[in-house]
Amino acid sequence: MKNRKTVGIVGGTLLAGFLFLVLLWLPNVAGAVTPESTGNGLSWESSVSINANPIFQEDDPAIPPSDQACRLCHQDSTREVEFPSGETLPVMIDVDALDKSAHGAHPGPALSCTDCHSPADYQFPHEPVAEEDLRTFNVAQAESCERCHQQPHLNGHPGPETENPVVCTDCHGSHDVETVEEIRTGAIADRCVDCHTDSGVGIIDPHILTDIVRKGLFADRVDSDYCLSCHSQEGLTLVFASGDELSLTIDEDALHNSVHGADNSWQALDCVDCHDRYTFPHKPVEAASLREYNLERYTFCAKCHEGHYELTLDSVHGDALVAGNHEAAVCTDCHGAHDTPTPGKPRERISQTCRQCHSTIYDTYAGSIHGEALLLDSNPDVPVCIDCHGVHNIDDPTTAMARNRSPELCAQCHADDELMTRYGISTNVFDSYVADFHGETVALFEHEDPSLPSDKAVCFDCHGVHNIRPVDDPENGIKANLLIACRQCHPDATENFPDAWTSHYEPSLEHNPLVYLVDSFYKVVIPVTLIGLGFLILTDIYRRVKTRIKRKPE
Repeated sequence: MKNRKTVGIVGGTLLAGFLFLVLLWLPNVAGAVTPESTGNGLSWESSVSINANPIFQEDDPAIPPSDQACRLCHQDSTREVEFPSGETLPVMIDVDALDKSAHGAHPGPALSCTDCHSPADYQFPHEPVAEEDLRTFNVAQAESCERCHQQPHLNGHPGPETENPVVCTDCHGSHDVETVEEIRTGAIADRCVDCHTDSGVGIIDPHILTDIVRKGLFADRVDSDYCLSCHSQEGLTLVFASGDELSLTIDEDALHNSVHGADNSWQALDCVDCHDRYTFPHKPVEAASLREYNLERYTFCAKCHEGHYELTLDSVHGDALVAGNHEAAVCTDCHGAHDTPTPGKPRERISQTCRQCHSTIYDTYAGSIHGEALLLDSNPDVPVCIDCHGVHNIDDPTTAMARNRSPELCAQCHADDELMTRYGISTNVFDSYVADFHGETVALFEHEDPSLPSDKAVCFDCHGVHNIRPVDDPENGIKANLLIACRQCHPDATENFPDAWTSHYEPSLEHNPLVYLVDSFYKVVIPVTLIGLGFLILTDIYRRVKTRIKRKPE
């Protein structure tokens, strides 16, 4: 019994040893097989070392177990895949680069080879490649990226539906994928330049490409950072067929400090709020000139400012634009585009804005009593262009209606007691004008039909329009030139003709004292005379009535 037990132990030991030797021998036999062709384009040029067998490797916790078999062949091999086109693809993978890539074990859990290369398609031995050339193969393999990255960022490159698509692996690589941090440092800039150079497609200056990538060119959505990644660069211009140039560089600070920026009472606007569906690369600009380009795009303002926009359509500028005057002012001519300031601040900017087109009139206004007070003293009370002409609904100032209503325009300030008191100016100007022959006639026209022309004098006939000077200016004042003003309507007026006018002041001991005294005399004499005559008439009536009463008894 004891001998049988001993024989069993010895036999079991020998069997175990035999099986162990078989296990050592089988891999070498398998590795030594050298078929002329496997049918999949792979040529076996070296046997597999027993030390490379995953059965005998120590477990690496950073490497998924399913990767061991893949690494066995692909980490150290001189084999190549040959395509029908004659192109070849080495099968060796740099496992160190893989481990350090965005898909590797650093800093988080690594992806398995089978996460991208489906086990259903990549069993050993592998099926023959179906693609005719290397490019078609790379495009097909890149589709696996979409399993995890469904449109990870905006892509301005040609897509899979095009003849020459640019796929994920063209920029990011396949096994040595850079991390986001590496990409933002410009790690792929050289790859971009090389690809564009090889394909003959123009690219922006390589020296600023890294800065553009870092600022957000590859964003997950179109926002201001995405747009400004390019448009914050210096020296970007667009040249039109006419030779006009447009700077494409946007001042970020000016944009953020504008009314559409950080302090916007609604919310800060993104570029796409105005430039809808603008992704890179942009569609070619079809406008032939800078002005044509501006006229195409100023209508963006109507998205938020529809009311103001519609007013401009009926204004003198809108009429001129419809009539074919392409230089007529539009929204962006007055307000700017990306650096839109707060309207009316400072107040001087209003007239300076109009100066862009109306420089001659501005120069005249600048020398007037109003212009000097505004531009030299920053006086907030004096009128600027829009106070007389309007803002968005500017009417034609040459019409009969504009002329007939002009006195009311002047009265907005000169009939304001509080405002005129600050400057020692009589507020009787408007009332005295309306009370005389000129004003009564104009008021009648304005009341009945303001569109009917009137040849009676209005304020600006005497005082001027944009060149208004102080009334006592010895050279250009109203007193020095009153006869000239009168002769516009009264060509035969003599030199003493203006003396009959008492100005806009009511007669007083200070202004027109003779008229005042005569007026005062008549104010006393006429009532006394009327009262005296009335008394005589009443007493006479009384006498006659009394006499008749006495005669009745007789």
